[in-house]
Amino acid sequence: MAFGTSHDTGQNSLTLGLSLLAGTGLTVMMIALALGVVGVNSDSVGLAFLAGTTALIVGVGAWLGVVRPWEHFDDINIPAEDEHHGHDHHDDHSQEMAIVPRDAAHPVGH
Repeated sequence: MAFGTSHDTGQNSLTLGLSLLAGTGLTVMMIALALGVVGVNSDSVGLAFLAGTTALIVGVGAWLGVVRPWEHFDDINIPAEDEHHGHDHHDDHSQEMAIVPRDAAHPVGH
């Protein structure tokens, strides 16, 4: 798979669409609030905020209904699968850079 990932995140076009709906609702709410702060006195500002709130609630609610994150969670008590898939590859750390005290690396007065 791309970028070295091999796990299924469960994302598909439905969950993407629902998250975009919720995000659009949040954006509409922020724009309505900004217009209200600027001083636009109109019923459309209130309706825009209401429409954004509705889109946010519907998007998040439907996403929760589809994904059900409370059923699919990562249990930290169960070890993850080995990413090397059974290869006996051990990194040799003996060639790593040694930590040298500052006084030994740069003696004062020399």
